Amino acid sequence: MNIQPIEKRDPAQNGSILQVHGIFLTIQGEGPFCGTPCVFVRLAGCNLQCPACDTDYTSTRRPMGPYEIVAEVNELWRAEGWRRGLVIVTGGEPFRQQLDQLFGALVNNGYYVQVETNGTLPPTPWAYAQRTDLREGVYIVCSPKTGRINPAIYDTACALKYVVRAGCVLEEDGLPLSALDHSSNPYPARPPKGWQRPIYVQPLDTQDPVENAAHAREAVASCLRHGYTLQVQIHKVVGVE
Repeated sequence: MNIQPIEKRDPAQNGSILQVHGIFLTIQGEGPFCGTPCVFVRLAGCNLQCPACDTDYTSTRRPMGPYEIVAEVNELWRAEGWRRGLVIVTGGEPFRQQLDQLFGALVNNGYYVQVETNGTLPPTPWAYAQRTDLREGVYIVCSPKTGRINPAIYDTACALKYVVRAGCVLEEDGLPLSALDHSSNPYPARPPKGWQRPIYVQPLDTQDPVENAAHAREAVASCLRHGYTLQVQIHKVVGVE
């Protein structure tokens, strides 16, 4: 059970200092860049408290400026001898903090960026990209947990992602009645009418093999019925963070 405290957005912060939980090298396990080597920048704090969330985003935090973050990202890529590529900005909820300076610093240093959000807060103003085949600029992937998301997310997100639990989906659209056990009315926000961008469906991970097999069957059935794209958190399959 996730008991990490809710942290509201600070309207006074300007992005010159960000609260960072951790920065690490890994493989992106979900979304449009699934399987891509990347550096995760996990920001501290979330404005929601989802009971089934399995991510630690509060146990540590460091105040860091955008260029301090880029310097650490650069060092991780240099250590592997890679060309600069993908950076994932996640949390918690990254849009609790103002990210325009971080986005600018990363893009100006040759990176493309994916932001993972629950969609409840307005995105930092930016010219967000949707053509993921170009692999440039900043992309938003939204995983709704609440009954409504900020309207600007629908305009800017390149994809929506839903986590499903066995026996807890709406038959007519194959999407969850709740997400990570967070309360929503009547259920997590759906794609708007005419949505043409990708929709990812991912089975809930309860760390119980029998339960996880049932969640996976539910996710597969949803994709087969409705044409969604299955996600299986491949970083967990291969044993990286």
